[in-house]
Amino acid sequence: MNHIPQLIIDLAVILGVAAIVTYVFRKINQPVVLGYIVAGIIVGPYTHPFFSIVDVDSLKTLAELGVIFLMFALGLEFSFRRLAKVGVSAAGTAIIQIIVMITLGLTTAKLLGWTNMDSIFLGCMIAISSTTIIIKAFEELGLKKKRFAELVFGILIVEDLAAILMIVALTNISLTSSFNGIELLIAGGKLAVVVGAWFLIGIFLVPRLVKKVGQQNNSEMLVVVAIALCLGLVALASYFNYSVALGAFIMGSIIAESPEAKRIEHLVEPLKDIFGAVFFVSVGMLLDPNAILNNLGAILLISAVIIFGKLSSVTFGSILTGQRVPNALQTGFSLAQIGEFSFIIATLGISFKVIDDKLYPIIVTASIITTFTTPYLIKASVNISQKIENKIPKKINEYINSYINRFQKFSIIEEKQKTFNLKIMKWFLNLIAIITIYSIISVKFEPFINGYVESEKLSKLFSWITAFLIAAPSTWAMLNTFQCNPNDLSTQKSLRIKALVLFISRIITILIIGSLSLNFIPSLISVSIVIIASLIFLLFFRRQISQYYAWFETQFKSNFNQESTKQMCDVNSILAPWDAHLIEINVPNNSFISGKSIIESNLRDLYGINIVGILREESSFISPKPKEIIFPGDILLCFATDEEIEQLRQELEKSTKENNKTKEVIDYCLQKFIIKKESYLNEILIKDTKISEDYHCTIVGIERENVRIKNPKADSILKEDDILWIVGENQMLESIRNNI
Repeated sequence: MNHIPQLIIDLAVILGVAAIVTYVFRKINQPVVLGYIVAGIIVGPYTHPFFSIVDVDSLKTLAELGVIFLMFALGLEFSFRRLAKVGVSAAGTAIIQIIVMITLGLTTAKLLGWTNMDSIFLGCMIAISSTTIIIKAFEELGLKKKRFAELVFGILIVEDLAAILMIVALTNISLTSSFNGIELLIAGGKLAVVVGAWFLIGIFLVPRLVKKVGQQNNSEMLVVVAIALCLGLVALASYFNYSVALGAFIMGSIIAESPEAKRIEHLVEPLKDIFGAVFFVSVGMLLDPNAILNNLGAILLISAVIIFGKLSSVTFGSILTGQRVPNALQTGFSLAQIGEFSFIIATLGISFKVIDDKLYPIIVTASIITTFTTPYLIKASVNISQKIENKIPKKINEYINSYINRFQKFSIIEEKQKTFNLKIMKWFLNLIAIITIYSIISVKFEPFINGYVESEKLSKLFSWITAFLIAAPSTWAMLNTFQCNPNDLSTQKSLRIKALVLFISRIITILIIGSLSLNFIPSLISVSIVIIASLIFLLFFRRQISQYYAWFETQFKSNFNQESTKQMCDVNSILAPWDAHLIEINVPNNSFISGKSIIESNLRDLYGINIVGILREESSFISPKPKEIIFPGDILLCFATDEEIEQLRQELEKSTKENNKTKEVIDYCLQKFIIKKESYLNEILIKDTKISEDYHCTIVGIERENVRIKNPKADSILKEDDILWIVGENQMLESIRNNI
């Protein structure tokens, strides 16, 4: 009789039990993740030995692969481009919620008499909501395109990034077995440099490689390359004593910028599902029923803290960052749970043996409870939010609306800082590049040169020259990032501030280069002489160095995903404080609007819906003319409330089912503008602004003295301090911003 490895038998048991349990859970409309955990309890060491797993060590390795593939897939969906599109409201709400929940976690743990390490881990475990559970709940309830769902997804993106930072911080705390603020700050700085270097090198090389492989039209080759890159960065992360989750996530987010990202995501999905299932089953295997019973009070307390803490903190944060009460409440109800990141953090604590064993079953059971309540809370959120809004006193409601209006004006002013923010990012990216180059030359290149050059001083000088020449383009960029434009028409005060920023940035750059040079030239006097000579060199060869840097920057930017294929719902990342928002509608065959012009369809008068764009196979355009014909298969970009869209959809469904065909769309979005006293738009009619004719954009809303006017009429007069909401192509919107 042939013997097979015990691991294969164990896998057969795990996947067989998981298949049966998850099938039952799907039948009773419960998340599959819960089924995996229950399957883990069944095959775990605390239940009947009939299903017990033997090769536990090998199973732990497979569970580790589960974490890697889960984080890799999350990185593929993440993309730094999506992070850049997250609105102020989503980012602000996520930060507020994380701070509040960590504080509540620390306080709750102290009340329960837990140690400092248990308290820190608990705070991090309950701070992050479950992306997987929320997305599945929204899909099952048909809420993915609702207004509040936009804010939820934006918050989840920020939370995912925060969770990665938490894992890194907790790894550092676990290795040192202490919490030292200074050491953690230094570790954070090292992390920023290391991850920044991975990102810079990865973006420069990986998307190009993946694109070349993708052009071979061989899925097997593409998935092998993607997994190899993922595991390679995982191994590198382990070398630097960072968690494997960090390496997998970063590589996923780098590959997400390539044109083959969606294809790789589809190819990796089976691996993520299989190994992810093993990971979640392994989570359940560590659950001791006796430990759950013995800590039932703590479990119920922590579950209550999660639900009410997240509900209140998210709601408060949403209102504070400019969201109306109904949206804020529905968002809070949606995020009142924890999930996969809590398991990963708990597993991290157990593996390093820095937390009490009882904390694991407590947090997993709390996750099960909050996961179970999530669909019911989301369903109830609509009615509850409406009732609460109706019961808010009129004066308080007016105060909230006034605050939201002021916040929006503030955020409009902040939008003007985008160019400056991009300059800051460019300066820091070049700083990371310089630190990386000098560090690699110092650690790797200099010892190599020492083997061939007898004089240590000469080898150090040669190594410094090598580092300086390689880093020269980035040095030049740091010195000139904040250079003022000769044609800048800003006020004298503004020009003086820009000149001061330029001067300070140059001084800081010189000091940084000097401190890095001390690794090669220990004398301050020698460093000063070398720095002066270097600046003269940069000045003398500025044209050539500028051209080199321009080439590097062009190559770097070209590796970001510039695909024209997008879903129309991508535009919903612009989070306006309106009930109305941008949403797409497919035009079915034989519908009552097919073959009619926009004005003949009368959607504006019948449903309050404003058509601001049409997408069809042969063309896509924003701000269509009123006489533009609507054809079957068109996708209409509409500005409307959820209720108005739902009413129209019900009418369209009477004709035929929606056509869900994905098509190419131009790069458009919804942006807000404030009318200043000196603006040419002040005190003129909308129809006289020529925004539709000259820029092919549409004014879809006006905010004036706490009053919102949706789809204003063409003869409406624009006034000073009005906030305009305009839909159009990004380039055209930028032209409007420059001209008003």
